[in-house]
Amino acid sequence: MKNRFEPLVQPSRRSILSGGLAASLTFGVGPFSQISSAANGTFDPSDPVSVLRNLHRMRGSEEGLIAMGWLKGQRYGVVDAEIIPLMGMVTGTFARHKILADGSIELTSFELAFYTDLETGKVLDTLQIPYTGKTVEVPRLMLGPNKSTIRPVFHELTETGGEAERTDSETAMRPMGSIRFERWLGPVTVKSGNVWITEASSAKVIPADPTADKVIYSESVTYKGDYEDVTNPDLPTISSTLSYTGITSWRPWMQMGDLPGHTTSHALGSKAFDVEGLPDDYREMAEQYYPEALADPQAVLDKLG
Repeated sequence: MKNRFEPLVQPSRRSILSGGLAASLTFGVGPFSQISSAANGTFDPSDPVSVLRNLHRMRGSEEGLIAMGWLKGQRYGVVDAEIIPLMGMVTGTFARHKILADGSIELTSFELAFYTDLETGKVLDTLQIPYTGKTVEVPRLMLGPNKSTIRPVFHELTETGGEAERTDSETAMRPMGSIRFERWLGPVTVKSGNVWITEASSAKVIPADPTADKVIYSESVTYKGDYEDVTNPDLPTISSTLSYTGITSWRPWMQMGDLPGHTTSHALGSKAFDVEGLPDDYREMAEQYYPEALADPQAVLDKLG
């Protein structure tokens, strides 16, 4: 995923952070202006409004279409610096974007994510954890829908309190508690006719239950687009590919107890605007387990208005 694709808040991949964002502190930038290079369509890597607008075009559409971003990769366990492949991961985020007057992006999205067998590629029901020998139930995840506003800033820190209620998927991914969330927009790299824009985030969940372990999550997603597309302000969307890396604490569903270690993930993907553009194996998984959401993602997103 964000979906685990769950960025720049991508709630599909950041559903571990769900719950109202109560306070916001911004570092490294001053107040952003509505008058910027983005207003006349000029691409300026030093202007967060311009960078956010082009990231938005890489992962979505300015015409209000539902963008379906998908990722395929693997998740590994890391103990004593030894890395062991645990499972495949296949995820899709269904998102609708809206540009606000100040250059912010209103993002409404949900994510359908699956863990898969490394040999067969089939969706896992159970997994034997190599470190403990336990066989645990593997969740299939529908995260969201969520709505957030992404501000055009290069660095932002947010702190929240606890949440009133959560879905089963959110409970499987993290304990209830307060959250410290940090995000970065950039860096931007221009080279050989291409543009790469990276968004990164990290989060720490402090459990309300003092006996529970804290959860740490960090991810980075890099989008690649053609320089001519990025510098063409008339294009509502830009063809792009994306790469993902993530580091997480052991998830509650893994039942790892006090074993020191964490997981790391990598994945590659792209976007589509209809289900036929999604990878065949992912589409089959979503059709089997979440047919209504796949058939009508608009209805799912409309639940939040």
